[in-house]
Amino acid sequence: MSAAAAVPARRRRWSTDAVVAIALVAVALAQVLVFLPIAPRPIGAFVAIASTAPIAWRRTHPVPAALVGSAVWLVPTDGYVLVGYVASLLLFYAVTAYVADHYLAAATVLIGAVFGIIGTALQDSGIGDYAGALLGVLAPAAVGVLARRQRRRTSRLEELTRYLEQERDRRERAAVADERARIARELHDLVAHAISIIAVQADAAEAALERDPALAQRPLAAIRGSAGEALTEMRRLLGVLRTDSSDADLEPLPGLSQLPSLVARAREGGQPVELSVDGTPAQLPPSLDLSAYRILQEALTNAVKHAPGAPVTVALSWRPDELVIDVTDRGPGAVAPPSPDAHGLVGMRERVRIHGGDLRTGNAEPGGFGVHARLPIEAS
Repeated sequence: MSAAAAVPARRRRWSTDAVVAIALVAVALAQVLVFLPIAPRPIGAFVAIASTAPIAWRRTHPVPAALVGSAVWLVPTDGYVLVGYVASLLLFYAVTAYVADHYLAAATVLIGAVFGIIGTALQDSGIGDYAGALLGVLAPAAVGVLARRQRRRTSRLEELTRYLEQERDRRERAAVADERARIARELHDLVAHAISIIAVQADAAEAALERDPALAQRPLAAIRGSAGEALTEMRRLLGVLRTDSSDADLEPLPGLSQLPSLVARAREGGQPVELSVDGTPAQLPPSLDLSAYRILQEALTNAVKHAPGAPVTVALSWRPDELVIDVTDRGPGAVAPPSPDAHGLVGMRERVRIHGGDLRTGNAEPGGFGVHARLPIEAS
């Protein structure tokens, strides 16, 4: 809490205590002046006010308030202020609950107990009154100690919660950075491939121009298409981070054409997978084709890991302007919501994000876990 915010909080607490103090002062004055006098009126009024008014400062100045409220017990009277027990409870609770110096708080409680014993002796009271005087000081002090420990424990738990949230955010940022780097490397390979095609086709077009200009139309068309793809992938590449890696994959990047083999591998591992395709498959840009494959690969991997042996349904819905992917297993489902910084979810979310789609994951009906991804298909 900032200093600016702490000041209004202290003012609110003081105003609350002030209202309580005014109410108790009124009750005490009514007792000593009207209903049950304990001394001549001036002395009775002084004892009533001095016993209860310090409550207004019990949290802002707990030690002086407790000492003033208990020192008045030394004034000889023929009885007690009835709400004095309430005042004592509030005052000595505040001493141990709000005073940071344990020695000062213990000394204040000890002085209050001594004042209580002396005041009881001045009243010439019985043994029960001595016990009441001590309990009126020690009991609220003990409750205050417990409350202070509970506040300290709560504060530590809040600090731990903040630390864990910061650590979770840090891990999520690290996972996002790692996944973006991986995606960037893959997009870089796609762009490099498109540029290589441009170079090869440019050589072919140059050779065709020397013999038959009409033969140059096909390589020029290929150059135009590859250049468009390269520009599209470059735009995506600018949206993610790229880092150098010495262990980059040298194998060709996969796509949806390899989905049947991916499903076959899952089946060979003992996972019953049902594949369905709705609509007419379209030619996808390389990065979108790769992202769709990676999402399916990650969803199947999660199903094998968290629901081994459970039937899995993989559905691809081809629509004019989008590809919809649904992977649902019939396992037990997630006991708790999956962590947003789980590496697999981060990867799927990032791949969907760079293509302007959306991703939903969670328990499915009537059971199991599902992954639903929507990937827009850009018009040629």
